[in-house]
Amino acid sequence: MLTLGLNSIALSAELKAGQPAPQFETTDVDGKALKLSDFKGKWVVLEWFNKGCPFVQKHYSSQDMQNLQKTYTKKGVVWITINSTNSKHKDFVPVNKPCNCYP
Repeated sequence: MLTLGLNSIALSAELKAGQPAPQFETTDVDGKALKLSDFKGKWVVLEWFNKGCPFVQKHYSSQDMQNLQKTYTKKGVVWITINSTNSKHKDFVPVNKPCNCYP
C-alpha cells in the first residue's frame, strides 16, 4: 500500500466506467516518484483519505478499511491512499514527510 500526500489531483475530463483512468504523477511520502501508468494492467484502488472526515474515522476505527486493504492487496490489488486533507488543515501530510496517516 502506498500513502501519498497531495495538494490535489486535477482530472480534466469526466470518467466513465470501463475507460482508463487519466494519467497522474506524484511522489509518495518517502519521495519516490509514482505514476499511475506504473501499474498498467493491474487493479488499482485510489482511496482519498482525510483524517478529519467522520466517515473516514468510522471506517478506520472499526478496522473495515485496513481489512479491505489487507484482503485485496494480498490478491495483487494496488492500493493507493491519497491524503486529500486541505494543506492548511492541522493533519495535512505534506509530500516527502513521514506519515502516520491512519487513526
